[in-house]
Amino acid sequence: MLQNIHDKAKGWLAYTIVFLISIPFALFGINSYLGGGDKLIAATVNGEEIPFSEVKNELLQQKQRLVAMFQGKLPAGFDDKTLKSQVLEGLINQELLRQEAENNGYLASDAEVFSVISNTPAFQKDGVFDRKIYEQLLTSNRRNKASYESALRKDISNKQLSEGIKKTSFLPTVQVAKYQALLNQKRDFETYTLKVDDFKEGVEITDDEVKAYYDSHSNEFMTQEKVKINYVRLKVDDLLDDVVVTPDSLQSYFDENAARYAEPEQRKVSHILIKAGGDEEKAKKQAEAFYNDISSGKVTFESVASNNSEDKEAAKKAGDMGFFARGDRGGVFDDIVFSLEKGQISKPVKTYLGYEIIKVSEIKAEIQKSLEEVKSSVEKDYRREEVDKIFQDHLEKLQTLAFENDSSLDPAAQAVGLEVKTSDWFTRTGGKDFTAIPKILAESFSNAVLNEGKNSPLIEISDTDVAVIRLNSKESARLKPMAEVSEQIKKSIIDTKARKLVNNKGEALLAKLKTTGNWSALSDIGVTPDAVETFKAVDRKATKPSVDVVRKVFAINIPKSNVPEFSNTILPIGDYVLIALKSVTDGDIKADDTAKDSFVNALATREYSAVIKALREEADIVIFPEKEEN
Repeated sequence: MLQNIHDKAKGWLAYTIVFLISIPFALFGINSYLGGGDKLIAATVNGEEIPFSEVKNELLQQKQRLVAMFQGKLPAGFDDKTLKSQVLEGLINQELLRQEAENNGYLASDAEVFSVISNTPAFQKDGVFDRKIYEQLLTSNRRNKASYESALRKDISNKQLSEGIKKTSFLPTVQVAKYQALLNQKRDFETYTLKVDDFKEGVEITDDEVKAYYDSHSNEFMTQEKVKINYVRLKVDDLLDDVVVTPDSLQSYFDENAARYAEPEQRKVSHILIKAGGDEEKAKKQAEAFYNDISSGKVTFESVASNNSEDKEAAKKAGDMGFFARGDRGGVFDDIVFSLEKGQISKPVKTYLGYEIIKVSEIKAEIQKSLEEVKSSVEKDYRREEVDKIFQDHLEKLQTLAFENDSSLDPAAQAVGLEVKTSDWFTRTGGKDFTAIPKILAESFSNAVLNEGKNSPLIEISDTDVAVIRLNSKESARLKPMAEVSEQIKKSIIDTKARKLVNNKGEALLAKLKTTGNWSALSDIGVTPDAVETFKAVDRKATKPSVDVVRKVFAINIPKSNVPEFSNTILPIGDYVLIALKSVTDGDIKADDTAKDSFVNALATREYSAVIKALREEADIVIFPEKEEN
């Protein structure tokens, strides 16, 4: 039904229909109204939902990172199904940690939040935190200060939990010494390598084998589906030159927004915090006792703030939290701070942090600046507000006309004064620049764009950057002709056969070496023991003869008496390496601080993984695999 409306209804009729059906959608939720709203949910964690869109976006970003790392191709083993599973597992773990932090009362203090904000370079001027820059950046990015600081508080709290888990790790000195000795162990060994290339010359291939390989491995010889798209992209920054600025418009704007260009009254605040925890009455009595002692002169505010406050960051500075303007924290805190005189101390007051005793040590009065003093800022803000109006107007035109004329982008582009551009070819793994953006990539291969030939919905790349796309042309995945890939097939067959031959020869030699206990078995292949390579005092980090060989050497059992312990490893290129471990020497047992930290960090990682595992075992996690394939 909805598709028919989309196809046939345009103009005022479309808007009338949309208005009528929007009422039940608003009341019941569009997903419930359509049925199967849970299709958008990839998993639930203790009842908390992880949207499939979140998984999809993270998957696209992960794929693009891998493609960038591996020269434009996904490495073997990193198919969509595997990556999607890994992404979802990571999001589930993140949600579990968030819930655990919340359940255990981890909550960053205002001082900790302000410390992070004030030390963020983007919010600084000449290396010093600038509140105006902070507020302007949030405004320009359409971020609410309260929500931004709430999210930051949550991030800090989650980090407190994870750091707390890791810091429980401990290793006794004896274990550190043993670990150090094992880690610094050195080994003497010998090797002889059967090279797979030496076995390729005698390999014969028939045409039937090539045909059989082609037929059974056809998925390896498919090209990737690729597309070109047409698009109209609307960006706020590209519209700045359309704003006309006159002296009268600036004066008028300044008069209307004068308060914005005033330095607000600020108060330097110190506090003593007693967290309520599970016993609010106890915390209240403790705070009152401290207040009484301070009021009577028995102790100073600063000494209690330094030694007894539970805001550890502020305690380092005798309770000093820095300057606050009205609205920075809001609520009871604001009411108390802006009711105190300079040097005055409040009675204990209950806030969401616990019980606080608040002191105002300095007051900076509001300063109203003139237009001339802030002209550059006023012009910048005026341009930004005016360009936002233009952007919103263009956005509505772009969205409406792209919908009403869904077989072409030209009417929408002309209405907003933009040209329709065409991308280069790209595949589902992404292209460059514009076509590497996850949301653009997703819409390019959506059913409506790829198969139905319609304009996409408005794509919000960011709050100030939107686009509409449509298919220009597409090329379906196809099987390459056998003639085109025959040489590739022959190489694969030769390699497979050669690997089998070298493996058979290597296994036979290894069995004889273990029987004789020396390299005399090499005579079976016309090689003397002189061809054996010797390596002495090799440690675990060595890269010669190769990382794979060294890793295997340190997995071989320590030899008994003077008889070498024989083993082998097969290198990724197919070479078969025979190994004779001769002797083992333990390393220095004295661990320095760097080594100790390394061992403890390794243990901390295991502790952290164990906590995640325990949380998963106790949690109610529901994954909807059938939704993952949509």
